[in-house]
Amino acid sequence: MKLMAIIGSPRKGGNTEVLVDKVIEGCRSKAEVEVNKFFIVDKNIEYCTGCMTCVFPPPGTQKCVIDDDMAGILDEMRECDAFIFGSPNHMHTITAPLLNFLSRMMPLFEMELEFDDSKNMIGGAISSTLKKRKSAIVISQGDPFFSSALVYEVIKCNLADFGLKRIGDVISRANLLKGTVSDKEHDLQAAFDVGVLLATTAGWG
Repeated sequence: MKLMAIIGSPRKGGNTEVLVDKVIEGCRSKAEVEVNKFFIVDKNIEYCTGCMTCVFPPPGTQKCVIDDDMAGILDEMRECDAFIFGSPNHMHTITAPLLNFLSRMMPLFEMELEFDDSKNMIGGAISSTLKKRKSAIVISQGDPFFSSALVYEVIKCNLADFGLKRIGDVISRANLLKGTVSDKEHDLQAAFDVGVLLATTAGWG
């Protein structure tokens, strides 16, 4: 099983990474797993310009016009069986690196358009080369009360757009200080259990 763990946090050894590592541990407890875990900020990933030439007009170029590390990451994503997307709550949403990363995933889309007899676009559908793969969401927040609704919705909706089957979620609260979650057995166990599900739950199809 090939697993990619994508960490949107810029902080090494922080709560998000601790939880992601626990998901990986749970996954490895049930299967042989080849893991590629990385921090987005460690990669050379330029901002998406929104030119959409990768997908439009269909089928597009299926690659980005920007020559950076994202091309290799996309190639590896096409070969992966499962994904972990981790982000802390930054200003009530996902981190800027993760938002750009999701935007740069656009070459993985497959777009089909519908036209009328006058060649006017009247509809369409989007699919993805990642459809039927498995995924998990990891979120850490500082507030003791739930304040990550937008963080969760942004990740969840993007994973759905890419056709990924969401196996489980880990949302840990009151992690204002670095590494706080390391003392929270309940949250660590929840992350481990999500990893077990990633390894043992069948994908779509």
